[in-house]
Amino acid sequence: MNIDSLVQLSIKMLAVLLVATGGSQIYGQEISSPATEVPKFDVSLGYNFLRSNAPPSGCSCFDANGGYASAAFHVTRWLSFEGEVTGQHQTNISNLGQSLTLLTFAGGPKVSYPGHRLVPFGEVLIGGAHGSDSYFPTGTTYSSTASSLTLSTGGGLEVGINKLISVRAFDVQYLKTELPNGTNNTQNHLMASAGIIFKFGDVIKKPATIPYSFVREDNIALSCTSSVSNLDQGDTLEIYGSTLTEPDKLEVTYDWISTVGKIVGTGHRVMLDTQGVPPGNYHVIGHAVTVGQKTMSADCDIPFRIKTEQQTVKAPTPVPAAPETPRVKEFHENVPDALFDYDSAAIRPDTQTAINHAAVYLQSHPDIYVMVGGYADDRGAVVYNLKLGERRAEAARMALIAAGVSPERVQIVSYGKEVQVCTAENETCRQQNRRAAFNMHP
Repeated sequence: MNIDSLVQLSIKMLAVLLVATGGSQIYGQEISSPATEVPKFDVSLGYNFLRSNAPPSGCSCFDANGGYASAAFHVTRWLSFEGEVTGQHQTNISNLGQSLTLLTFAGGPKVSYPGHRLVPFGEVLIGGAHGSDSYFPTGTTYSSTASSLTLSTGGGLEVGINKLISVRAFDVQYLKTELPNGTNNTQNHLMASAGIIFKFGDVIKKPATIPYSFVREDNIALSCTSSVSNLDQGDTLEIYGSTLTEPDKLEVTYDWISTVGKIVGTGHRVMLDTQGVPPGNYHVIGHAVTVGQKTMSADCDIPFRIKTEQQTVKAPTPVPAAPETPRVKEFHENVPDALFDYDSAAIRPDTQTAINHAAVYLQSHPDIYVMVGGYADDRGAVVYNLKLGERRAEAARMALIAAGVSPERVQIVSYGKEVQVCTAENETCRQQNRRAAFNMHP
């Protein structure tokens, strides 16, 4: 390429680039990264320059001028498939005085990097070339036209103007053709182009990015429990609320609502008086709110049932103790009562030791069946202590089974506080009543 051609090409490219980047407003609207949105289709038209070595005698290279037209379909934001047609013409390309009109038509993948005003791209196109108005020797004859395969590869830079228009600032490609030239039938070309791009169709938007940050979310959780779930008419239901907050240990206020009975007290522990409430299933609703942050709240639901007279739990008649025979005496010496702490049905270590010994004895006497009676001291409501006695009897039964006694040999019954072995109002006496008593069962 001669110096004049290089200067002319540089001036043309620079002019296009200045036009593309010179203004920040189009029709009074500010541009802000127009290439962040990529329409599915674009069409481009513009100027095309060719530097060719078509004549076969060494490198009698020449320049040709023309234009191009291309269309592209975007598969993704960065990948598209493009088809391109170019045409150039030049006269007096050799000492013979012939001219050349060269047309190319090719297609292939194009990769670009959108997201900013300046969008670099690269492409590989394969297709065909057609030469005319020239001299193409073929053996002993010649032709004024010829065709061949063509390959072009290269890249360039696009400059965004707005969402619908961009400028191809420059596109430089290596172009190879194989038109007859009387020697090796191969031509290598340098092709450069610049033009304008029109975009249309649905937009392929840039995926949204979510900034990562350590954000603590304020929150509150409320859990509620009650002393019992089934109670007699007129009994008192105790309700407890407990909250967890984030941040920790925020001040919390409680509000309790029941459609029946009367709520007594405030705060995290209240009572429900069921005097006059008919039998049925009911609920108490708890509501907790952090002080100063009304939007941080939590609720809980406590179901309970008022039993009918027929459903009311009555203490069973105690099973009469077996006559104190030597066999019964031996049984009680080896299977003593299991004692419990206040308001607890948990097996204590000393109780577990006694139960393990009892299990060894019962395993050696497989004909003995056992009735476990659950008891409580004189404090608390009747119904509550009947339930507590049942839990204690069941805990002792499960401990025997875990130690190796067959489940079918052990049954339970609860007497609550209705049957007392000691009536003195002191802890020593009450400890004797907090027990699970073992008896031989016929």
